[in-house]
Amino acid sequence: MSAQSARRLGGGSVRVFIACLIPVLITPSLQADAIQNVVDKVSVEQYRTYEVDLENMGLGLYGGPAYNQGRRNRDGWAGDGTLGNQEARLYLTDKLSALGLTVSIQGVYKNVVAEWPGTEKPQEIYIVCAHYDTTGGNERPNGSERPGGDDNASGTAGVLEAARVLTQHQFRSTLRFIGFNAEEEWMRGSQDYVRFLPKDANIVGVINLDMILRPAWDKDPNEPNDLEVETLEVSFCTAWVQTFVAAATTYVPSLLIDPNSHYPLVWEAGDHGPFVYAGYPAFVAIENTADEVWSGNSNAYYHSAQDASNALANSPLSPSGVRYDYPFAANVVKATVATLALRAGLLPPADPNAGSGPAAPADPDVNPLPEARDDSRPAGSAGTTGKAHTDRRELEAVTVSPRPVPHNA
Repeated sequence: MSAQSARRLGGGSVRVFIACLIPVLITPSLQADAIQNVVDKVSVEQYRTYEVDLENMGLGLYGGPAYNQGRRNRDGWAGDGTLGNQEARLYLTDKLSALGLTVSIQGVYKNVVAEWPGTEKPQEIYIVCAHYDTTGGNERPNGSERPGGDDNASGTAGVLEAARVLTQHQFRSTLRFIGFNAEEEWMRGSQDYVRFLPKDANIVGVINLDMILRPAWDKDPNEPNDLEVETLEVSFCTAWVQTFVAAATTYVPSLLIDPNSHYPLVWEAGDHGPFVYAGYPAFVAIENTADEVWSGNSNAYYHSAQDASNALANSPLSPSGVRYDYPFAANVVKATVATLALRAGLLPPADPNAGSGPAAPADPDVNPLPEARDDSRPAGSAGTTGKAHTDRRELEAVTVSPRPVPHNA
């Protein structure tokens, strides 16, 4: 603009011009504030309530005497599973339904699927999931004592807490909360779910929460209490990992994430695996790598009767003194909530007087995060649209690794 033109505008016109610029300048800040307000609703206390409730399944404390098998155990397989597995399914269905979600039981393994429809792009789906079953032991139908506090009441409680927080808001895209069954049978529940997805399913991001409560190591107290975020190193997954890490850095800075563990040799050991093999972006958030957990170095009580809040896995009297870290687990949920609020498009409240903070802007491409590297596509651009995934060729050379023998199986 020339000096002469500026003089012709006059002071009032200049003020109008500047006022028009202000919304553009403050939009990222408004969105960041709105997302932070959502993240801050995650409650350590509520998370812990969910986690303890789930590890006690099989005692009939929730469902009544009909579900009391005399021991804590959620072993699941095709069909009903143990009484504890059935009680956990009832609990998940009730809790998710009470949040206003549409809940269904899917497939022969009876996965619990709850949906919060998007208002503008309902066909675009984000999933947060965890497995609610445990290992069973050698006795069926009821199995042996397997509370599964860390593996995986911890992740399932995270799904419930994420659902509790996120269903207080509306989003452009659909959010889906899933409790998978039979993960301990090598992801049979999630394999069945992915197998029967519609060919045009537009799943643009999956976060799998599996063992997020006990990050400290039993045999090396010098190891940091950090989170591993793991998947296959293909562009549609690396972009999704970068989105999560950036959201965690921005909105949950106290959560440490190991930057060197994103693409391990054994990456598919969890319910994210079937999604990646099908060409959908997915990763697992887990306290330690599969090798570290299976070795017993980082969790000496994995798959044992002691994996409970009132047992050695959470006892200061255990040889290592390692305990469950509820604030750490809540931080993982916060990072999950931040990622979903950001990418699914948090909308402002319908009532301008509702909510606890500034409304998010209308533009989902306003992304208040550090810039991601340019070596992959933007997060949220994946998913199938009636044809094979555009990055499916990256999977052609990938073979399914044989299942290792887990510690204490």
